[in-house]
Amino acid sequence: MPPKSTIGIKTPFEQNSYNPNVDKWLDDKRAVDGAGDLWRIHDGLYDFTKFIKMHPGGQFWLQETQGMDITEAFESHHISIVPETLLKHYFIKQADTPRASPFTFHGEGFYKTLKENVREIIKDIPRQPQTLSNIYSDSLLAGTFFFAIIATRFWNFYFGIASALLFSLTIVAAHNYSHQRDNLRMHYSDFCMEKSRDWRILHILSHHLFTNTIADLQAYGLEPLIITYPQKKPFMAKYGSWFYLPFLLWPTRYPLQSISRLHKLIFVWKGEKINLVDYTPYSLPFLMYFLGSQSLFTTIMMWEFILAVGGFIFGAIAFTSSHFHPDIFIDGDTARKEKDWGMFQLDCIADRKEVAGNHFLVLVTFGDHALHHLFPTLDHGILKHLYPVVIETMKKFKLDLNMKSTVDMFTGYFRQVAREEPNLNPPGFKS
Repeated sequence: MPPKSTIGIKTPFEQNSYNPNVDKWLDDKRAVDGAGDLWRIHDGLYDFTKFIKMHPGGQFWLQETQGMDITEAFESHHISIVPETLLKHYFIKQADTPRASPFTFHGEGFYKTLKENVREIIKDIPRQPQTLSNIYSDSLLAGTFFFAIIATRFWNFYFGIASALLFSLTIVAAHNYSHQRDNLRMHYSDFCMEKSRDWRILHILSHHLFTNTIADLQAYGLEPLIITYPQKKPFMAKYGSWFYLPFLLWPTRYPLQSISRLHKLIFVWKGEKINLVDYTPYSLPFLMYFLGSQSLFTTIMMWEFILAVGGFIFGAIAFTSSHFHPDIFIDGDTARKEKDWGMFQLDCIADRKEVAGNHFLVLVTFGDHALHHLFPTLDHGILKHLYPVVIETMKKFKLDLNMKSTVDMFTGYFRQVAREEPNLNPPGFKS
C-alpha cells in the first residue's frame, strides 16, 4: 500500500494475506480511534452498552464497533433524524482528540443536504421493489440447491454450471440484506461459503465506510499478490493478475474454504467459537448426497466443481464491477480538497451503463453502486427511484455520476492493478 494516505487516513492498516483477517482489522481500527470502551460519533463519546439489545438494526453493529469512531456508519446507515435525537441519552463526554478520519458531514455539505432531500421523498417510494428483491433472492438460493441436486443425480456438469451461476448470484443478492437490520436472507451467503459476519466487517465497516483508502480491507486484502494502489510493483504483481486471478484465486477460493472450514468444525481451534451458521455451507452437499443417489466421493466432486465455477463467476463480478479503474480515485492519487464523505464516495465509484436501473441486474451484480454506497441500508430495488433527487442535488454541487461500460470496468481492473503512477489531478478537475 502507499506509504502515506493522500486522503488523510492517519494510520496504515496492516497488510493481510489472501485470507484477510477481519478481527485484526477491528483491532487496528480500535487502536486508531482510541474510544476506549465507548463509541465515538463526531466529537462526542457515547456509552451504548444498555442500548445494544434494543438497537433496531441488531446487536452486531454495536457489539463489533465498541471502542471505535462510528461516525461514518452512523451517518450513512440512518436516513431518519430519530437516531440523532436519541444520542443525548447516551452521551458521556466530548472527545479529547480530533477524529482520525478525514471525512466531514457538514450540515450544508453535499451528503447531509442529499440525505435531507432523500428523507423528504423516501416515504413516497413504493415498497413493491423490496418484495421483488425477496422473490429474486429466494429463487436464486432455491435454484442453487435444485440444480446442484439434479446435477449430482444425473451426473450432469451443465446442471452443475447452472447451480454454480445461481450460487454466485445468490452471494451478491445476499449482500443487499447484509446491510440491513438482522434478517434471514443475509445468511444466504453462508449457504454459499461466504461468512455473513466476516462480510459485514470486510465489506461494510471497512470497504463501505473507507472506500479505496488504506483502511479498505477489500483494497489491500490480497497484497502482495494484488496491489491496487498506485505505487512501484513487481512485474508479477502488475501483470500476473491476468493469469492467477481467473485461473487460480477465483476458482480455488471456495474449494479451499470448504476444506479449511470443515477442518475447523472437526478440530475446533483454540479460542474459536462455533455457531450454527458455521454448518450451513455443508447443507448443500448433504442434500446433494441425500437426494442425488450418488456415492459420497462423486457427490463431493460435483460440489467442489460447483464451488470452483461459482467462485470464478463471483470473482469476475465482485472484483471488476465498481471501484478499481485507472480513472477512479484510490488512495495514493491526488484527492479533492473537499472531504465531504458523500463526494468522496462518488469519487471512488463508477456505475455500469448496461446495469443501472435494472432491478435484477442491480441486485446480482452490485449495480446502482454509487447510490448504494450513499444509502447502503436501502433495498437495491428502491435505489433507481432516488436518481432524480440525487442528480438534482449533485447539480447544485457541480458533481457528476461516473458511468462506464461493463467491458471498460472489467479491463480497467487489471489496468489499475498494473498502474504505478498516481493521478495528479483530483477527481472533478477540469483544465
